[in-house]
Amino acid sequence: MKKIMSLLLMMSFILAGCSSSKSADTMKVLTPNGATALSLVGVYEEITKNGEVKIVEGSELISSELVKKDSEFDAIIAPINLGCQLIAKGQTDYRLAGVLTWGNLYLVQNEDVTNNELAAFGEKAVPGKIFNLVKESSDIMKNSKVTYYNAVSDVQAQVLAGKCQYALMAEPAATATIGKAKQNGTTLKIVASLQELYQKQSGSIEAGYPQAAIFVKNKDDVKDLLSKIEAFTSGKKDEELLTKSIDKIGAETFGIPSAAIGAKTWTNQNINYKDAASVKEDIQSLLKQFGIEYSDDMLIK
Repeated sequence: MKKIMSLLLMMSFILAGCSSSKSADTMKVLTPNGATALSLVGVYEEITKNGEVKIVEGSELISSELVKKDSEFDAIIAPINLGCQLIAKGQTDYRLAGVLTWGNLYLVQNEDVTNNELAAFGEKAVPGKIFNLVKESSDIMKNSKVTYYNAVSDVQAQVLAGKCQYALMAEPAATATIGKAKQNGTTLKIVASLQELYQKQSGSIEAGYPQAAIFVKNKDDVKDLLSKIEAFTSGKKDEELLTKSIDKIGAETFGIPSAAIGAKTWTNQNINYKDAASVKEDIQSLLKQFGIEYSDDMLIK
């Protein structure tokens, strides 16, 4: 009887060990730069003790790792439409754990220009899709002559050169551009939030739209990581403390203009982790705009 009890006790320890979360400091995380990377500032130093935070520009590596059968990354942050499209096509083993950012698009006006030109970016991606969804609710967007460019940096160059009256920009680039223009005696200002326009039009529960999401293979493994990201991204931030945290790691690490701008625009970047199951109506609504049929099978169990 004692042998049986000992065996059962040993089995319970083994099972408990199998179901426990991996420590955040052993994680390997892949993310695009900018707002999504900045969401990891609260866990960056802990993860990089023994693990890795790989921050990349663009989505090429993100896509290839999502479809790779033997990817070493425990978590991949990607545009929600990209990850869910791959899931729908059966091309990835990763599943949706949560939404990390809720849109950071703003319309910037150059007060010194009156040509009614609007420079935009991301024509076939989330920025272009959201722009087209809400443009009829904005007289500026509805009546402007729109030209799409390859990236936010190209839009920035257009508005700083005075070639357009309006510019679709993402934070923190929008605030950085406004500051840069001010140094040159030009006045730029934010005149619309596409997140507010989207919420009014779609009736979304959250303030904005699901943009960047975290995709994982095993939710139990990343419980510790997700819990810490959720805790860090919820609520208001002390700008001074956040600036110091970003500066300690390096603004260039996250691909943002400066630590001060990263902290100043934190609220406008709409970084706020939500478990996917709790916001699935908003996810379903956005995916529909991309012709992706939502299924609960997309969520990590």
